[in-house]
Amino acid sequence: MAVLSEIAKGFEEGKRLFAQIKEQTGTEGFRLAETHTFDGTNEDGQNNMLACGDNVEYMKWLIDSGYGGRISCIYIDPPFFTKAKYNASVSLTDKEGKKHKVHHLAYDDRFERDLGCYIENMTVRLLLMKELLADDGLMWIHLDWHSSHYVKLLLDEIMGEKHFVNEIIWKYKSGGSGKRHFSRKHDSILVYSKTGKYKLNIPSEKSYNRGLKPYNFKGVKEYRDEFGWYTMVNMKDVWSIDMVGRTSSERTGYATQKPIELMKRIIEAATDEGDICADFFCGSGSFLVAAEQLGRRWIGCDTEELATAMTKKRLGGIEADYDYLTRNEELHRSRRAFFRQISREQLESGKCWYTYALESFMPDFDIGHVPLKERTLVSGLTGNDAFSLIDYIMVDPYYNGVFSPEMIVEEDFSNIRFISKGEIAFIVVDVFGREYISNNTGL
Repeated sequence: MAVLSEIAKGFEEGKRLFAQIKEQTGTEGFRLAETHTFDGTNEDGQNNMLACGDNVEYMKWLIDSGYGGRISCIYIDPPFFTKAKYNASVSLTDKEGKKHKVHHLAYDDRFERDLGCYIENMTVRLLLMKELLADDGLMWIHLDWHSSHYVKLLLDEIMGEKHFVNEIIWKYKSGGSGKRHFSRKHDSILVYSKTGKYKLNIPSEKSYNRGLKPYNFKGVKEYRDEFGWYTMVNMKDVWSIDMVGRTSSERTGYATQKPIELMKRIIEAATDEGDICADFFCGSGSFLVAAEQLGRRWIGCDTEELATAMTKKRLGGIEADYDYLTRNEELHRSRRAFFRQISREQLESGKCWYTYALESFMPDFDIGHVPLKERTLVSGLTGNDAFSLIDYIMVDPYYNGVFSPEMIVEEDFSNIRFISKGEIAFIVVDVFGREYISNNTGL
């Protein structure tokens, strides 16, 4: 009964907090920090959005900004109440060419080891998501054995038992094993609707005949491949999709990264092209990348700079258009990156070809988020080989008051070439997600 009491108490506290948040008016909202533009804005003038900040504050801001009831698909991969911390791993190469792997805190899933605190946190967020979800939309909550049973109780209360649509079992090969239990090789994705009129496009999949031989049933279409005979049926609720492996080209090093294939299956099932999708625990951005590739509009948020930095790098790689927002009135950015102009070549158009080099860089991050055994290495690189701590550099060749990068540079920081006719701005992003502004701009 103690567990049920904790759940009930956490649920009531979450509802109370939600009511307080809903009553708040005139609260300071998120501000535009960067505009990433490759192909222009959407036709209605509203861009995709990525935010760094608390997702409770962000969802309240979205509701106040008119997004209530507009999001067709909400997917979240929240903390699982594992009572552990999770790190992201990054690779560094020093001046001698030696590679090092360093870890940095990605997120904390401990919640003071208190179930009631976890339930309270999830309750207020689920209530806000319900406000944002469209009447024909679906909410997908990704969990595992640690907490899926707790959160399903919350969803039955918040969304209604009759609006439970599916429990998807995501089955994978990777993961841990033990001698005291069967190997745990699946996660659960709970799917809920807001009303009875939800959008769901169920794909077909192969169902192999018994014995792999033809049935020859009248009116049943059968097919044959290299394995044998099969029919096409509606997809089942057990999905076998590989995790992001250590050698996968998708791999970012971020803890608990989910595969693009899984994200695409959810988005294609729940939305049509042009619909709005959202992930309020976006991590390294797999859901947002999948939404962009499928032609959906998207909204993302994470509280960690490391997560949003990885997401921006991946989105830049596919030339996604979006606005980057922050909760802070003044961005937490350090003016510790200094660039020098190497050459300037005048073009007939009036523009110029520029070559710039990163002259110096002074990292400024929380060494406490790095494991103790790796701090000596990071501190040494900070003092003697700071360039090895750079992940990428964003370049805005036409800075006009809002940073709008048009290129990302991941190597050879001594030969950054671009065309410009105006003010130039740079932002250096270190491997831990911290951003540094060039000193020769008006940012």
